[in-house]
Amino acid sequence: MSAAQNIPGLGPGLGPALGPAMAPALLPAEANAAAPQRNWRALATPERRPQPAKGADKFGELVTGAVARWQRRRRPARAEQILKDSLAHESLSVAAFEDHVQQIAAAARLRRDDPATVDAAFAAGVEAIRRGIGFRLHPVQVMAALAMADGCCAELATGEGKTVTAILPAALDAWSGRGVHVVTVNDYLALRDAETTSPAYELLGLRVGVLQEKTERDARRRAYNASITYGADKQFIFDHLRDRLIAPLAPNLPTVLLDHLTARGDTPPAAWEQRIVQRGHYAAIVDEADSVLIDEAVTPAIISASPTDAAGEEHHRTAAQLASLLREGEHYTVDMRRSLVQLTDAGRAWLGERASELPAFWSGPRRREEIILRAIQARDLYKRGRDYIVREDGVHIVDRSTGRVLPGRQWQSGLHQAVEAKEGVPVTAENQTAARTSYQAYFQRYARLSGMSGTAWEVRNELWAWYRLPVVRIPTHKPIARTTGADRVLPDDAAKLEAVADRVAEAHRRGQPVLVGTWSIVTSERLATLLAARQIPCRVLNANREAEEAEIVEQAGLPGAVTVATNMAGRGTDIRLTDESRAAGGLLVLATDRHDERRVDRQLFGRAGRQGDPGRAEAFVSFEDSLIERHGLRPLVGAARGLPGPLGDAAARLLWRLAQFTASRHWAASRADVAKADAWFDLAMHQVRR
Repeated sequence: MSAAQNIPGLGPGLGPALGPAMAPALLPAEANAAAPQRNWRALATPERRPQPAKGADKFGELVTGAVARWQRRRRPARAEQILKDSLAHESLSVAAFEDHVQQIAAAARLRRDDPATVDAAFAAGVEAIRRGIGFRLHPVQVMAALAMADGCCAELATGEGKTVTAILPAALDAWSGRGVHVVTVNDYLALRDAETTSPAYELLGLRVGVLQEKTERDARRRAYNASITYGADKQFIFDHLRDRLIAPLAPNLPTVLLDHLTARGDTPPAAWEQRIVQRGHYAAIVDEADSVLIDEAVTPAIISASPTDAAGEEHHRTAAQLASLLREGEHYTVDMRRSLVQLTDAGRAWLGERASELPAFWSGPRRREEIILRAIQARDLYKRGRDYIVREDGVHIVDRSTGRVLPGRQWQSGLHQAVEAKEGVPVTAENQTAARTSYQAYFQRYARLSGMSGTAWEVRNELWAWYRLPVVRIPTHKPIARTTGADRVLPDDAAKLEAVADRVAEAHRRGQPVLVGTWSIVTSERLATLLAARQIPCRVLNANREAEEAEIVEQAGLPGAVTVATNMAGRGTDIRLTDESRAAGGLLVLATDRHDERRVDRQLFGRAGRQGDPGRAEAFVSFEDSLIERHGLRPLVGAARGLPGPLGDAAARLLWRLAQFTASRHWAASRADVAKADAWFDLAMHQVRR
């Protein structure tokens, strides 16, 4: 899958500034003078990343990662002392506090990694948050901030206040004057977090910039020149790609000077220096780090030039018609576990016979086999409502992890066109790549990288191997009061959804709020129909409407509210309960399947029982779930279906546990393959440039 953006010239502009408190501050004169030189270095230096570990080195990676996590383990006593020290600042006047902040900032520029300096900076930051936002940090939040300042990914549970926690490490690095990027998962959260935190940053002598999809280029440059820049991951990465299109990747100084003097260069240095928006990659704090750094790691970010018409609409439609005539087992085989389709000898012979009656395009054996395999994949492996939706006469990809629609993205190598031909919508031309990088390659550019997430532990080894990010688990501020029920195993999807609807009706009658998590859009719509038949009003979230999504999720804790959403909908938005909702048992979270990766289940279940609230989580599964169809062990499926009582229950528990383990390994291997391909590509390109 590619995150492709078709842009005329150099791409869409970005939106207006946010007002006085949000207006990006200019850098000091020295930093402004050095900015073009930093831009030149950042864009001209080839990306050379360490090669992936092999053999015994992999074991060494595991050991070094475990040691790093142990060395950076949580430090409650240090956090408590910081909060105690911050109390001394409460009596300071506005002017006195400003003077103190200036002294702390000067010390941080000189001794950023000195523990005493960090503690003093955090104490001032705690007071700035109290004065600016009206919120006093808890010890667990300071512990998470210390972990991020140490270059870690802090696992902080849902509802523990990650937005304000990030202020402390962001300010510490922003005092250097080099700029800090705070990365969110969408534009709405970037704007919300920037507006929320700006008063605290202002008290610390820092300015905030924010990136949105419609921000103009000049405003975008001002946002990057601010002390701290908030934006969605896609904003940062595509700005980097657009900058690379403007400036040469590997300039030769004599040639550049000669071109400049003789006016032979296409774009003189003075021109591209003014058009570049980013000023380097010093520090980044990534919110929902597992989603951005792990789930998106296999997604290449691509800026497309003029599209090409490799095979043409006619050929894709012909391939779709031919694929409908082929029979599985006779003409082709499908490996659901590996998502692999292969033609048999009989299938190749059959296709060769038909090719004689078709245009010349079909005369090449390899060419016709590739396009017919794409058509079979589109028909058998890619399902409408699960992998994509059809809207406005176009195919729109649905993200596997979040269930959100991904506008503007295309599958590669003709697969997107094959799906369009299958659905009978206009077949778009394949994109031609003008600039490309992976999410993984982009975030490896930062000198200082840290993150936070509620569900990072399961991918701790990957975060260490690819980003050198140790995961530090932070305890909750209050004990978790959530209870978790045993999974209910149903024979098929129809029975499962009926059981879920009955459970929702039961809770709704008591006034208990319910959040139902689904994986596919089809499931959410089927469940909404069943609830409507029971006269239960519900709100359904299954698209990419960020502001509306957050508003709906915020209201999911009201008494009797029923919300049906994709598993990751509203991630980053708290669900607050009323007293009536608490009295009814708190939020009830129902999962309609188990996700491929356990951390996504944890993210959904973590909605219930936040900050000591009551709550309950339950999962409903069936033998027709995608997880079991793709990764279930067949003998265990039979045992779970056939064995009575406790034996069948034990077999079912083992079946789902092994299937989830297998699926997680599959996706981890897929991400590793992408990382290896990127690393070898970088090495090859570096050798060519030399």
